[in-house]
Amino acid sequence: MIEQYAKAHEEARKRFLAEPSKCYQRHIREVWAEWEPHIPIASLKEAKVEQITRSEAESIILKYEWLAGVGTAAPMGRGISAYYGLKLNGDLLGASCWGRMGGAVGNICGEEFSKQTVCLMRGACVAWADTTHVDSKGQTHTGAAASAFTSRACKQAYKDFGWEIMFAYSDTTDAGEMGTVYQACNWYYLGEGIGSNVHTDFLSPDKKRRITSYQLNHQGEEYPLMRSLGWTPEDGEMRPWLDLKGWTRIVSPVKKKWAWFEGSRKEFLKSKCRHPFLPYPKRSAPCTSPFVTQPQIGNEGD
Repeated sequence: MIEQYAKAHEEARKRFLAEPSKCYQRHIREVWAEWEPHIPIASLKEAKVEQITRSEAESIILKYEWLAGVGTAAPMGRGISAYYGLKLNGDLLGASCWGRMGGAVGNICGEEFSKQTVCLMRGACVAWADTTHVDSKGQTHTGAAASAFTSRACKQAYKDFGWEIMFAYSDTTDAGEMGTVYQACNWYYLGEGIGSNVHTDFLSPDKKRRITSYQLNHQGEEYPLMRSLGWTPEDGEMRPWLDLKGWTRIVSPVKKKWAWFEGSRKEFLKSKCRHPFLPYPKRSAPCTSPFVTQPQIGNEGD
């Protein structure tokens, strides 16, 4: 099954490169819709959002989430506290991974609210989850399952864990994501690079391979990516070694950050947010993606 997932992500990357104005995750959903045709559901009215197991979440995330296809050492994310699923008549339509993140990354409203803060680390829905219906005029309408799932999962996470401050990222550069789901859920846009430094990627001397900052930081304790290039721990720090080997540093745009506040204190927490709420970003030009030059690590998606 993992081999099939890898083939689907490979096909989605090809389509994303050809049409980067459409986000990667839309492409991978369309690939699976073609490979596994399914009748779209009529309504999510009876669907439930509940905690699920890791294995259940993996059946969706590894298949549909873009980070699961780029070879990261932790495709499901690190430090996960809970998994939520969107279920209808026993079928799992969507999955999301939630985790606590400390430091500047998770400091949305101040350190005193760190225990109430959680990150939506991964999320995806099956290709046939969007609802469709035809109105009296014969026009077809589509309802996005991802936004409905995200909103309901926030409410459930608040009930289960008391989490009141949710945050997440959208990656415009690598995945063509403008945060459409978060906009549909009325989340607040905080800007780019909030709580993190500018990311630096590396381009090989022959200009054919690109290694992202994320890949360097999340390749695992055995450093399979760097070892494939000839580096060993005895060579010292990875980035200076790449400099010596003629790799070029490229400053990469950071991810867009979003936040949501749940529960009876939501207005108070909004007032405590350390960042101003900005107008929603718009796609002004077709995005470019480092998938063109990214090296593969094993079965290369988030």
